[in-house]
Amino acid sequence: MELRDFEHFRDLLLERRQMLSEWMNSGATLREQEVEAVRQLLNQIKDALGRIENHSFGDCDVCDGKVEPHRLEIQPISRVCIDCFSAEEKALLEEDLYLASKIHRALLPQSIPEIKGFELEVRSLAAGNIGGDYYDFLQGPNGDTMRIVIADAMGHGLPAGLLMSNLQGALRILSSDIDHPAPLITRLNKWICRNVPVTKFVSMACMCVHITGEDETRVTYANAWHVPPIVVRADGSHTALDATGTVLGVHEDFAYEEGSFTVSPGDYLVLYTDGVTEALNSKHEEFETDRLVEFVRSWQSGPFEGIVDSLMANVLEFSGSSQAADDLTAIILRKK
Repeated sequence: MELRDFEHFRDLLLERRQMLSEWMNSGATLREQEVEAVRQLLNQIKDALGRIENHSFGDCDVCDGKVEPHRLEIQPISRVCIDCFSAEEKALLEEDLYLASKIHRALLPQSIPEIKGFELEVRSLAAGNIGGDYYDFLQGPNGDTMRIVIADAMGHGLPAGLLMSNLQGALRILSSDIDHPAPLITRLNKWICRNVPVTKFVSMACMCVHITGEDETRVTYANAWHVPPIVVRADGSHTALDATGTVLGVHEDFAYEEGSFTVSPGDYLVLYTDGVTEALNSKHEEFETDRLVEFVRSWQSGPFEGIVDSLMANVLEFSGSSQAADDLTAIILRKK
């Protein structure tokens, strides 16, 4: 593993440590068991940082090689590289990867629903055969709401895809009884904490569109530390919908707050994953939120059709590549 690789993993761990520390110091009311859970996670991060400093992070216990970086991003305690798998294990892995890629594609909605009073487009591009992004459209129990969900698992590849497949099943079961975003995400977080190793976190945003057919439509939302969805108004102003709780998978007793706003004709609602705004160009500049907002503004006077495909092309052109370096997902709605 080269120095820049150690720096990459150190930056990832430091980012997660900062996120947890900020949550601890945010002023939110935390129970004693929540504080203890975060402290344990911080200790795990400290141990991993120590292994990075002595250059033992990622060492394979069987050979002199290294554990694959994409596996370390998901499970930092991995100590055996794929090359040390047996021939039978490798054959099974290849078959599993093929099947997993088909299953992952099948998890995403096979058709895009119509939401009364809105135009809607969506697209998701995986950086590899299996991505860590997930989105879904879930009709409310009473039929008068539509929940729009977008999520991003830490890393990508098979581990992230497997996590998302489990998350999808739990989310669809819970959403049949729970309408509002905050209690839905709160229950989903409990499920993840009880069923998924603590090293795997998920960010998620959930928007609930209250379908009335009127000019003004109410939207409620909860944001589990996902990149802030953006509301771009018809007059060009915009609002970012910041986090209302931390990532899913930290502690099962965390609760998530709910926000609300209204949209009027000509307003845009943009949900996306960090692969969009964190795409890098040759100068190591990020695409950033400002470019995303300006892109949406440039479409306000024209037809809606093709907006998401154009955004994806814009991000790839910015990064100077035909292949996404990270998973890219965007959902854009316009109020009619």
